[in-house]
Amino acid sequence: MKYLGIDYGDSKVGLAIGDSESNLALPYKIIKNSGWTTLFQDLADVIKAENVEMIVVGLPLNTRSESSNQTEATRKFALELQKVLGMDLDLFDERFSSQQAQKMGAGQRDDDVAAMIMLQSYLDANPDV
Repeated sequence: MKYLGIDYGDSKVGLAIGDSESNLALPYKIIKNSGWTTLFQDLADVIKAENVEMIVVGLPLNTRSESSNQTEATRKFALELQKVLGMDLDLFDERFSSQQAQKMGAGQRDDDVAAMIMLQSYLDANPDV
């Protein structure tokens, strides 16, 4: 099964691709968030081009596993994305993925690396999917 990992942000969205056969996730690209209509079309294009079967959206919880404004914005995005695309979608804890990406030397373009870290954690936690 092929997966699309999404690190959702208000201005840019990091994407990673992974699959259950190799159990590996790789950074894919960063796209600009110019509004949901354009963003959903961009995501649909990636899904079609990469034959994605499942979407995993990183859920930004704080260190105490509590929700924030960004957590709620991400939940709304994921719910609407699932409605628009009609695909299986899962939310997965993405705590510290951006910090890990920066430690890996990703610099300012860390969103796709953060998506990869989150998606790899998802694949590791769900080896039978």
